[in-house]
Amino acid sequence: MASLKVLAAAAVVLTAAQAHAISFTVTSGAFSLVEGVSTDTFDADATVSLNRSGGALFSASVGGISAQPPGSTGQWWSIGTSGGQDGPGIVQLNASVTYYGFLWGSPDGYNSVEFYSDGVLLQSIGGSDVFTQADGFQGSFPLGQYVNFYAGEGERFDQVRFLSAGNAFETDNHAVFANQRISILTAVPEPESYALLLAGLGVVGFMVRHRRPN
Repeated sequence: MASLKVLAAAAVVLTAAQAHAISFTVTSGAFSLVEGVSTDTFDADATVSLNRSGGALFSASVGGISAQPPGSTGQWWSIGTSGGQDGPGIVQLNASVTYYGFLWGSPDGYNSVEFYSDGVLLQSIGGSDVFTQADGFQGSFPLGQYVNFYAGEGERFDQVRFLSAGNAFETDNHAVFANQRISILTAVPEPESYALLLAGLGVVGFMVRHRRPN
């Protein structure tokens, strides 16, 4: 009986772990290839400014502290353990979304990005989960490596956190769906649904017209 209880508990834990599934893809280049997103470049002329805290912005590489990500042409956001870039770096979104992307500079195994919904951690993804070579080497990515994260089915997130146990976690060109595009995944009724709706309204109208007087 005890072993059955242990198995049942393990099944509950496994189900909970599988309830959240943030997936990701990596594309070459410095910007998101997803249609309909808005991008914060962290530059003075950026047209989008995310609600960001922690870390620091750099405009030139500093040895041992932070290196400009390949593909980045201006300022970038960096989280580390020295150089005034203490984390975590937090992006608080003003609405829940299903997509978030950013240019990832020199990935390290001690870098991680976390996704939250209403203060609840959905998933944490480390540099070694995304890249087979997560040792800070950038030479293989001259055009940049853009990482796209997608919420699991039926899920959204409203906060993204960037953590690093060393120097550093360098990112740039953070992209998210524009506010007016958040409802992009809203289901559209099928033609059959419209037909049933119209038929129902017709029946109601017929009953109203032929209702017996009191």
